[in-house]
Parts: sequence; structure tokens; C-alpha cells
Amino acid sequence: MEVAKNTIQNMDEAVVLSEIACNAGAIILQNGAEIYRVEDTVERIIKSKKNVIDVDVYSTSNVIIVSFSYNGEIHTNVRRVKSRRNNLYYIDKVNTFSREFVKGNMSFEEALLELEKIKNDPGQPLPFQIFGSALSSGAFLLLLGGSYQDMVISFCVGLMSYAISHIFEKRNVGFFVINFIAGLLVSFLTILISRFVPGVEVNKVVVASMMAFLPGIMVTNSMRDLMSGDVTSGITGATTAFLISSALAVGVAIPITLSTYLM
Repeated sequence: MEVAKNTIQNMDEAVVLSEIACNAGAIILQNGAEIYRVEDTVERIIKSKKNVIDVDVYSTSNVIIVSFSYNGEIHTNVRRVKSRRNNLYYIDKVNTFSREFVKGNMSFEEALLELEKIKNDPGQPLPFQIFGSALSSGAFLLLLGGSYQDMVISFCVGLMSYAISHIFEKRNVGFFVINFIAGLLVSFLTILISRFVPGVEVNKVVVASMMAFLPGIMVTNSMRDLMSGDVTSGITGATTAFLISSALAVGVAIPITLSTYLM
């Protein structure tokens, strides 16, 4: 029984093993995992079967390539990831899965079902995500030295901006457009509220309300990839972070500029 857990018996199982590894890697890559984590997870899953040799895993920000040898035959699999986001919920789920699989606590069939379950998991409820985004906006406003009135305004602006941007995200609008719209909403809503509520510090509210959209994790991961030698993924991540920041900046600047010159 122990041998069956730690080895594969035929080429069909080799194909299933590569599918399990690539599925796990694709889920965490899609949800913002670092490249080294993706490669390490895929490699550990494949190497958990003792009669598999010459394991090579290569990943960039949108593709995973896996190659290994079993019974004198080379098996290769490629997985394309078309969109990325930041969601540690799924990364934690796959990390837990990979540990259990490597320990031999899952059959191939159970592993495929578990990964399908993780993939189809809706994650945290949308209202919870929107509330968390709004809460981070309000909390950061206090760190900037704003008043409690501005904290409430920042909470509301962050809530509305995230909710509306999520609608565009579900419609598969490009990330540049989504972040441009987010910046536009944050700036417009803040200026609009300031016209009716006296004493609003527009600059602080705008900065705080953008917290949920800033690519902080992406910048951190790209620097981590560059320092670990994954130059392609590091440069790609840094460039994407720059484009997101640019989209937010342009979106924020338009209402502020118009309000300055027209009002």
C-alpha cells in the first residue's frame, strides 16, 4: 500500500500526475503567488512519486511548463494562465492540498476532485470583500492624520469604488481600464462629497480610498522574483505594477484637474 502511494504505475498515471501538478500551479499563479512558490509547489507534487526522475519546472507570470521522465519516456505539460489577481485564500488552500498530497494522504482521483473544488470555490463573499476594502480605506485615512469625518467619507468612497470596479472586472475588462475607472471614481466621488460637506481634506481622502487598488503585493512579488533570478517574471510584474499605478494616477488626475479649472 505504501508503494502505491509513493509511486506511479503506468503512463496514464503519469499524465494524471502532471495534470494535478499543473492545475495546482495554475490556481496559485492566477491568484498572485510568487514564481518561486509556483515552481516549488509543482515540483514537490511531481517529486512525491519516487519513480519519477529528471523533473524540470519553468514558470513565468502567465505560463507553466512541466517536464519529467517516467519509465524511460519524457512527459511534458504546458498550462496557460490568462488573467491574474491577488487572493491569498486560494494560495492557502492549494498549499494545504499540496502538503496532504505529498504526504500520500490523497489518491489521484481525490486530488483532482479537491483541486476542482478549490477552483470552483467562490472564496470570501463579495460583500465581505467590499467591506474589507472600505475598512482599509477608512483605517489608512487615520494613519494619514485625517479626521473622523474624513474617515467615514473615505470608507464610503472606498466601498462604492470597489463595488463598481468589481462589476467591470466580472465583465473581463482589461486591468488598465479597471484601474483607470477606479481612480476616476475615487477622485470624482471625493470631490463631489467635498462640495456638500465642509472641511473635507480631499488629498487625504483620495490617497486613503485608493489603498485597495494599489499594486503593493505585485511590486513585492516582482522584486522577490528579480532577486531570486526570475528576471522575466520580475520585469513583467514590475511593468504591470507601473501600468496599474499610471492608470490610477490618470484616473484620479482628470476630475481634480477639471474641478480646478472649471469650478
